[in-house]
Amino acid sequence: MSLAGVKTVAGRHVLDVGCGAGPGLRYLVAQGAKAVGLDHSFYALETAQKLVAKAEFILTNGAVSFPCINQSFDLVLLSEIIEHLSEAKTILTESRRILKPGGQIIITTPNLWDIRRFVASKTWSGFADPTHINLYTPLRLVTEMREAGFSKLRWRTGIKPLKWISAPKLHFRLALPYPPCIGNGLLVTGFAP
Repeated sequence: MSLAGVKTVAGRHVLDVGCGAGPGLRYLVAQGAKAVGLDHSFYALETAQKLVAKAEFILTNGAVSFPCINQSFDLVLLSEIIEHLSEAKTILTESRRILKPGGQIIITTPNLWDIRRFVASKTWSGFADPTHINLYTPLRLVTEMREAGFSKLRWRTGIKPLKWISAPKLHFRLALPYPPCIGNGLLVTGFAP
């Protein structure tokens, strides 16, 4: 099993931002990663520490800046985080700062282009959580990641947690945006130059 195009995380230094009680950390450690969980919730980290004793943990004060050394991680995971922030520029810039050259970022978030947002008879899942204050289309997220300094950007949409549906290669010189994509999940990956 791979993680968004990452062939292996074994031996890689990985930061799971907003790790919560550690579901991502459990996977990362089981795959042999040197995993670090970062969260602002003491209780979530306390639970994660009990479940994933081999991981390291960083308690933050809720600020978006990371108490990490420049170019110290091979992979940064932002899973279901950016939709809770008023803007993602700072977290993207911080992620870029702490990634080693060639390091990868993986972001998951609700997909604002999900066609079910327009046709569902009940509240769309992205709107169901009142703490979702900043929802993204693939085009907007890729643009913000490029502005933060990431390259080799790829995105996919899918119905979480089932199989991801690959998107076509993007060429942003087109005059018209891509049509909405089926699937409430958006996955974007990029690399630090």
